[in-house]
Amino acid sequence: MPGVPWAPGLADVARHVPTRTRAYSGTPGSDTVLGTFTEDTTPTAEQAQADIDAAVRGIIAEVGQLPTTGTPDMLAAIQGAARDAAEWRAAADIELAWPVRDADVQVARDLDARAVQALARLQVVLAEAGAGQVMEYPMWAFPAPPAWADVDL
Repeated sequence: MPGVPWAPGLADVARHVPTRTRAYSGTPGSDTVLGTFTEDTTPTAEQAQADIDAAVRGIIAEVGQLPTTGTPDMLAAIQGAARDAAEWRAAADIELAWPVRDADVQVARDLDARAVQALARLQVVLAEAGAGQVMEYPMWAFPAPPAWADVDL
């Protein structure tokens, strides 16, 4: 995703779903794994990139914009956790969207569980850094009503 320094690339996501990187159109029957998505894989590079972009948007929607200032170690930890969460989410979405056999649905479930764990780790890292939207439920507070508010007029 343009402008997001921690967004994973095609090869980053492909390492979680290597069987999706076989080139089917160039050499039918080949079992060679390319290690990234191309125009000859299913999904194509463009389709996989759309899933990666959606995963990044989902992470931002879940935790808010990631901080851009702070100590280098803190920023590296936050961006690394965010990248991992986006990688696992995109891999799960790709596997679920392009099943070849029934077992692929179970693989997608397993990848989804890893994505949920990675998101939880990101939230922990953000909480430790004092950043992001780390509260699961908002806390609302209103001023007390005036004394005359309960009086029938």
